[in-house]
Amino acid sequence: MTLSHRDKKQQQRDTAFARRAAIVAGDAGEKASRRFLDAFPKLDGLIISLYWPLGSELDTKPLLRALHDLGVVCALPVVERKDHPLSFRRWTLETVLEPGAFNVLVPAKSADYVIPDFVVTPMLAFDAAGYRLGYGGGFYDRTLEKLRNEGKCRAIGFAYAAQELAKVVIDSYDQRLDGIITEKDVRIIK
Repeated sequence: MTLSHRDKKQQQRDTAFARRAAIVAGDAGEKASRRFLDAFPKLDGLIISLYWPLGSELDTKPLLRALHDLGVVCALPVVERKDHPLSFRRWTLETVLEPGAFNVLVPAKSADYVIPDFVVTPMLAFDAAGYRLGYGGGFYDRTLEKLRNEGKCRAIGFAYAAQELAKVVIDSYDQRLDGIITEKDVRIIK
C-alpha cells in the first residue's frame, strides 16, 4: 500500500515525536542558548519571540533569561484562533503566564502585543535545507509568511541536533527557516 503525502508527513511526525521524546536533555538548552548568543551578538533594538517549552522540546528558558538580562525585548507566541497566524505578547521575568491553546503557557492578556524581528521556533524535526517539521497546525508557517510579507523577519529553529532528518516531507506552504541552532552547532541557511 502506497502512503499518501499527508500520511507520509504524519508518519514522519509520529516517528520524530517519539525520537525527540527519547533524547536526554541534560544541559542542551544552556548550550544552545550560548550558541544563539554567539551567532547573533548584535540584538540591540530587536524583538525576539521564543516559545515556552512544552514536553520534550528543547528548553528555551536559559535563552529567554539571557536575552532578558541583555535588555532584549522578548515575546512568547499566542494562538488566538485556529487557522490564523500567531500573535505575540511581551515577556519579562515578572510576566504572569497562563495556560493557552494546547495547554502551552503564554503571557496573560494584560501583556503588550509586539511584532518580532526574530521568531525562534519549536519543531519535531528539521533538515539541512532549513525545513522544519511542526505539529501540523500550520501556525508558524502562516505566521512566518505574514511577517515576511510585512517586512523582514528571521525564523530560527531551536532543536536538538538529534532531531535532524535527511529530508522533511514538505508542502507548498511550508516556510523555510533562516537558521537552526542546536546544542552542537549553528546553521545559517542560505
